[in-house]
Amino acid sequence: MLIWKRAALYLIRKKGRTTFLFLYMVAMAVFLLTAFSLKNAAEKELSRLLETFGTGFVIKINTENPANVTVIEENGTIDSRYIGTKITDEMIQKILELDGVTNYTLPREFNSVWTDLKLRPGAWAQFEPVEDTIFTEENLKLLRQTILAYSCTDGELSKNFRTGALEISEGRNLKREDRFRVLVSEELAERNGLSMGDVITIEVKEGIYLPTKEYHKTWGEPIRLEIIGLFHMNFTQKSSEQTYEEGYMENNIYVDQETHKLIDQIIADNWVGEFYDVGYPEVIFFVDDPKKTDAIIQEMKEREDIPTDSLTVYPDQTAYEASAKPYSLIRMFSMMLSVIGIAGVGIILYLLMKLTVRRRMYEVGILLSIGMKKRTIVGQMLIECLAVSAAALVLAILLSGPLVSVCSQAAERLAAPDVKEETYRVTLRDGMYPEMDKISSDEVALSGEVTPETVMLLIVLVSGISTASVLLASVRILETEPKKLLQTM
Repeated sequence: MLIWKRAALYLIRKKGRTTFLFLYMVAMAVFLLTAFSLKNAAEKELSRLLETFGTGFVIKINTENPANVTVIEENGTIDSRYIGTKITDEMIQKILELDGVTNYTLPREFNSVWTDLKLRPGAWAQFEPVEDTIFTEENLKLLRQTILAYSCTDGELSKNFRTGALEISEGRNLKREDRFRVLVSEELAERNGLSMGDVITIEVKEGIYLPTKEYHKTWGEPIRLEIIGLFHMNFTQKSSEQTYEEGYMENNIYVDQETHKLIDQIIADNWVGEFYDVGYPEVIFFVDDPKKTDAIIQEMKEREDIPTDSLTVYPDQTAYEASAKPYSLIRMFSMMLSVIGIAGVGIILYLLMKLTVRRRMYEVGILLSIGMKKRTIVGQMLIECLAVSAAALVLAILLSGPLVSVCSQAAERLAAPDVKEETYRVTLRDGMYPEMDKISSDEVALSGEVTPETVMLLIVLVSGISTASVLLASVRILETEPKKLLQTM
């Protein structure tokens, strides 16, 4: 009788033992497949987040180092001036030449400008004029209409849009080729009855930049900007007596690079005294593989033609770490389940096979007495175990789809961020300029699918464990001489 026929006959005759082994293998296979699928789903989201938020690295001027700052008196005021290493266009181009660096954005490039739009009232609206000070009624009127015009080389790469603090709700974002285009908030548009295609006007006022009595004197010509997009704020900025009009993000606008350069040129042309260019205060660089970030930073620091010694350089992963937290927990939990499942399958299946071999020693002795080889006997046991495993795998794969979906939904609920915790934290840099930092994850979303790769991994793993269990349990048969084996019957 052929070996596979004897194996089939044994499985049919021992229905109870076969059924128990089959159900156990189904349960463990479903358990492992669920754990593997959760792990893969979490890692898939982590990879996506790393590409989105991992970014690369940040270079910024170091104003905390006294050696980089000097105090000057100019235009009747005392101010500090940065005199350290400048971040220039030339430096940016050299860094872009590094292998792995793909692009950059300028997160702190903005200008204060005047607008005649209706704004959300801030601290200046509550401020009363004070005699014999700079806070005259005329100056306060100027300050109440002063906003920030952020520069965009590519709107999608801008930090606030990339982290999701802001998102385009109508129209599109700014692109490199745009000229005299603008993004405004939904709130600003609604307050002023603005819509797509409308034009707003901004001006550079002398009173914003210099101590003067001509607060409302316009430098250059008024700049007309076409609205090409409205942005929605995915956070709530609470009212505060210390927040000025330009400190509320809904009052501020995003302009294209051409508009930003024009504003810079107008300021430089009308500045009284020496106009000192401090370069770019901060640049965020993007890399093709965030895992290479540290190596790229090290290579950059070793380049003599890229002077970064007095600059602050660090990987930009704050937003990634906040978003990745729940997925990291899910991955860690699923890995623990995988280890428990693999250990459970291996240990218990080995013990079951060992018990089975012990109970079949009489059968083994008879087969040896009629001339059957040990390898053939062990091979029959291996076929029996693999046949049960294969049938169990088929059923487990069919059952795992709905179960993985249910487990993914449960994991999403358990790992979801606390609703009491704000996803974004708004702070006012220097007490004036709003900055949004991502401090917690968005809603957790897992794919909840069983991939072919996961199925193949399970098949290889279960087949390998089944084979190893049978071979280890059959050591007694393989190592014992047939004569001694027959004597034990």
